[in-house]
Amino acid sequence: MSDARRNRRQQQRSKVTFSKLTFHKLNWLEYLTIGLSLWFIFFREPYKILFTALLCMPIIGIVLNGLTGRPSIASLVEISEEKDGSDKYDVADFIDIAAWVILLHVMIRYDYESFYSLIIPGTIAFAIMLIILFATHNYIINTNKSKTWIYLSLIFNVFLYSYAGTYGANCVFDTSEPTVYHAEVVNKRISKSSKGGTSYYLKVTPWGHHYDQEEISVAKSQYDENQIGQTINIDLKKGLFNIPWYYIE
Repeated sequence: MSDARRNRRQQQRSKVTFSKLTFHKLNWLEYLTIGLSLWFIFFREPYKILFTALLCMPIIGIVLNGLTGRPSIASLVEISEEKDGSDKYDVADFIDIAAWVILLHVMIRYDYESFYSLIIPGTIAFAIMLIILFATHNYIINTNKSKTWIYLSLIFNVFLYSYAGTYGANCVFDTSEPTVYHAEVVNKRISKSSKGGTSYYLKVTPWGHHYDQEEISVAKSQYDENQIGQTINIDLKKGLFNIPWYYIE
């Protein structure tokens, strides 16, 4: 076969839709992740089992996808074409949906004592995830798509998952004894988002290492039970990964 003919065939192959050539075959795992996420959002029971399952989905998906013989890292990012002709980069749902559900959940449910205490454990988790990712997948080669966007979209979601998952596991599996502080409720507030979501906050007097009045996000039942002027108990826990966090009893 002549070199010119061989080059033409290679160019034709490179023009085939990138996602069809490389995207993973783990649709069943994506559907399972979506189902678990919906159950976790609306029911949350059994809580620890559901959280653990969601926490494991990205790792399981990355490892299973890599068992096919170290495919390209791009096999975890589906690329489709928008109406305007631009490319849309969609990370596998068992990574990005699990990451975002865990992130939003821990932001709503758990309050951390100091953001800086999350940096080291989160960075370690992020490094471990990158090692798993690049140990099971090859770098991107021979594509007419943007390698930068493929890497950024995937690594960004892995970053979110690593930090959110670390903080979530720190609180969910924390068995330390809490230190109890007393504070007075000085105000109450309900916040409604444009999408119909409702958040409830209690503003309390200084306590522990918190030297200013601050708002604490609470469940609706806690919002209804606690009144302005009432003294409440705030439990401060050490955290599984030494990331202190607290909650209103």
